[in-house]
Amino acid sequence: MKYTILFYSLLLSVSSLAQKRFITIEDSKIWVNTIGLEKRKPGEPLIVFESGHAVSMDNWDKVLTGVAKMAPLVTYDRPGIGKSEPDNEMPTMKNVADKLLKILKHLKQKPPYVLVGHSLGGMYVRGFAIYYPKKLAGLVIIDPADFTEKLVHHYDYYEGLGVSKAKVDSIQLSIKQKRLERSKKASKSSREELQVLMSVRASEFKEIRSNKLPNIPVHMLMSGRFNMPKRYRSKEYDNEAYFRNKIRHRMARWTNMIQSVDKGMLFYSGDAGHYIHWDDPELLISSVRIVLQDYALLQKKKKK
Repeated sequence: MKYTILFYSLLLSVSSLAQKRFITIEDSKIWVNTIGLEKRKPGEPLIVFESGHAVSMDNWDKVLTGVAKMAPLVTYDRPGIGKSEPDNEMPTMKNVADKLLKILKHLKQKPPYVLVGHSLGGMYVRGFAIYYPKKLAGLVIIDPADFTEKLVHHYDYYEGLGVSKAKVDSIQLSIKQKRLERSKKASKSSREELQVLMSVRASEFKEIRSNKLPNIPVHMLMSGRFNMPKRYRSKEYDNEAYFRNKIRHRMARWTNMIQSVDKGMLFYSGDAGHYIHWDDPELLISSVRIVLQDYALLQKKKKK
């Protein structure tokens, strides 16, 4: 009997860690998951996860247990993505940042925040740092929509591949058209996120380029595994060579970016694809740990 009681006690304990539920923000139901909020201490950083384009919060499942051992956390589905209801706002960087603040206010969670963003979510957390830098304890940016990229950089990626500039322009236009065509079958919210991404890319991420990073711990995580299926590869050039060129140029730009802050780090995982936190969860968990440690050290220095 006592073992049965212990078993159910453990089940209740585990289920109480993750609290998935709907909350209502401006008449829209938003699907959230929280762990450890009730134990959060004043001034303790809260880890907040921002998913990629049209991706639900479930993509973080492999890292939640490890991160929750270090700090309280929140994951959520943006409006119209996953289980969340859509709203009537375009998912611009400013609107996504404002919506996230409303969610955190509803959850009664004050700053500081460590934002962890993947892909499009990486662009969104970088955008949050533009508008609300003082609310941040750190950023972990995972294989983001590359906000350091200018249009001219696309030519660099084809170096040594025998592809003319005119052909590069044709390839880029074809990629854009294919994305738009695929998006026709997607949800309205997914199409809107793509529209925002394409717009800021066309502007060469001017909104981000015009604003420096706050001097907080900032980590960039880069994937290095080439895993394009053969059926999708080009017959005109070497896709893997293109991929390696792109990594080399991005690594240089991302290194310059993180060197603009005192506690910047770049992590490269040659064994992970675009979803680094799924393929190499320990890398992300370690990154969050270092960000928390460095933020604590910075706070101690300020008090002296």
